[in-house]
Parts: sequence; C-alpha cells; structure tokens
Amino acid sequence: MNINVNQMERMRDLTFVSDNGVFPQWHRIGTKVEAIIEFESGNRAQAVFEFPNDADLSFEEAERLIRKELGAE
Repeated sequence: MNINVNQMERMRDLTFVSDNGVFPQWHRIGTKVEAIIEFESGNRAQAVFEFPNDADLSFEEAERLIRKELGAE
C-alpha cells in the first residue's frame, strides 16, 4: 500500500459560552489530511481523514496514522 499525503490543514472549531458575556472557547483542534491511497491490486482511493486530537502532524506522522486507521500497521 502506498499513501500519498497531498494536503494537510489545521481544523479548529470555535464555540461560544456565555457567562456574563461571551467568551470564546476552543472546542476541537486537529488536522484534516487529504491523501491518495494506492493498493497493491492497482486500485486507488482518494480520502479525507480528520484527526481531531492531533494538531501538529508531519506528513510522515499523518501517513502512519492513516495506515493505523486502515489496519495496515
């Protein structure tokens, strides 16, 4: 299996909590990864993965997490 990470983008969802005013509170910080997966059979898949607890990923770390999600590690 060959995984080509094309793009990575930080995700940040913002929610507001009111307590005598409006205070921003970060709800989720993570990374969205777009990748093309090439299987040994010759099939290819383009997929988007979201890792909500991993804010700072390298391309190598993203590839490792994708392999883990696919059960290839």
